[in-house]
Amino acid sequence: MSLHIISFTQAGFSLSKRIEADSSIFIHDTNLSEWVESHFRTGNALVFIGAAGIAVRAISPFVKDKTTDPAVLVIDEKGSFVIPILSGHIGGANELARKIASKIGATAVITTASDVNNLPAIDEFATKNNLSINDMKLAKGFATRMLAKNSPKFTISVYIKNDILSLIPKCVVLGIGCKKGKSPEELRNFIFDTLKSHKIDIRSVVQISSVYQKKDEKALISLAEELKLPFVIFSAKELNKIPQKVSHSDFVEKTLGTDNVCERAVFASGAEELLLPKTAHNGMTVAIGIKKIDIEIPEEFKKSFINPTKEPPCHH
Repeated sequence: MSLHIISFTQAGFSLSKRIEADSSIFIHDTNLSEWVESHFRTGNALVFIGAAGIAVRAISPFVKDKTTDPAVLVIDEKGSFVIPILSGHIGGANELARKIASKIGATAVITTASDVNNLPAIDEFATKNNLSINDMKLAKGFATRMLAKNSPKFTISVYIKNDILSLIPKCVVLGIGCKKGKSPEELRNFIFDTLKSHKIDIRSVVQISSVYQKKDEKALISLAEELKLPFVIFSAKELNKIPQKVSHSDFVEKTLGTDNVCERAVFASGAEELLLPKTAHNGMTVAIGIKKIDIEIPEEFKKSFINPTKEPPCHH
């Protein structure tokens, strides 16, 4: 996480130099509103050294959603207190406040209910483990019941869940093959429809994989860009090395040097098993695989955790 600091006095600017940051500036030659706007949607943490009121007014036009808003902190110019004022859990402001406070010898002022009650926060747990939250309203309800000691429930699953709080691990790989010149829209519809029909949450997808000959295929590149996912390609030789048994196509082998693109690409990407074997439609194929990942569940959450049955394991 990049850290950007703005200060309003010379004393504040001197303090900023004690904190490791990508940029540290003094307000006398900077427009505050423009500075906030330039950093607010970049995933960077913003630190104001000065009055909390200044920070609140400066960020208010840009605050939209706790799932996307950045960490924002305030530090007094003497370095006595570090106060997270936005995105304490998901954005990591609370943890950052503790780190900065430790570095400069200050007190971190944490006001979120879970922290005050020495309880882990479900959204912070999700962020630390790169898990998406299926429904923020359910997450809020979970936190409320947790504080009330009212046995909340949650699960960790790559499948779409609507009736329970679900944390979605990023461990699904799409192996895709497609005929040359397929339109981005047609491939997109095929992939989205396939995921939906098998109730696999698209937020669980971590990678798109294919064969080397498809490295410039616009439909594949477009899909990866839309989903903000890496597009990984393998040579036919690499695909042929995978030990798992896959379906065979003489035509594909003759054309590309490997008998199967989508299933082999899934296993070459590190997936341990298939959620969906090769599925074909109008010159396009997809296989869906799942990688194993390790997630340590806090003791306080273990009684609330429901281990989904009849689902491939992707966590501990």
